[in-house]
Amino acid sequence: MPVRVYFDNYHLLITADIADIKKDAYQLIISNKDKVFDFRLNPEELFNGDKGNIAIITPFVEETLESIFDFADGIIAAGGIVQNENNEVLCIFRRGFWDLPKGKVEKGEKIIDAAQREVKEETGIDTQIENPDAIISFHCYVLNNKNCIKETHWFDMKLNGTNKATPQTEEDISELKWMSKEAYNATRGLFYPLIAAILDQHFGKQ
Repeated sequence: MPVRVYFDNYHLLITADIADIKKDAYQLIISNKDKVFDFRLNPEELFNGDKGNIAIITPFVEETLESIFDFADGIIAAGGIVQNENNEVLCIFRRGFWDLPKGKVEKGEKIIDAAQREVKEETGIDTQIENPDAIISFHCYVLNNKNCIKETHWFDMKLNGTNKATPQTEEDISELKWMSKEAYNATRGLFYPLIAAILDQHFGKQ
């Protein structure tokens, strides 16, 4: 199963199957086993500001992903793809980009509970989990001079109740909006690539 790890506006694709790779979409393709091993020892390309998509072809997909967690501080987060009765998804506007509600899982907290709590905190609405099997995404970044990789669990949710959606301004959320597939497509350029990939998959089911 191929894995994507996002960094800046780009992504790393780790796959065992060369057929998964569109060569013109990647600035760097690593397939030599020695160079793959070198990357696993030091995946600094994901944190040092180099620009461009990277693909790695290896039978050791999970081990390569684990090597990034060995290199960086791992953070577990959870969020929701919240849908209303009109099949619109609740999006938040924060720091110049549209996003989905999410946040860190607290110590001792179940991931699925954290997802609902974060949605409630950031949007003010109550939700019901539609599917306990989450989509999992990975995102690398540098925070306070520390390399970090965030593993986020995204749950499909339904609006539950009539609470008014209210942005959590103390988290720099300035606007909330229910977006249809058409509205999302019209504003897709204002979503981070990772979030766009999740919503492409979600709206592709409709």
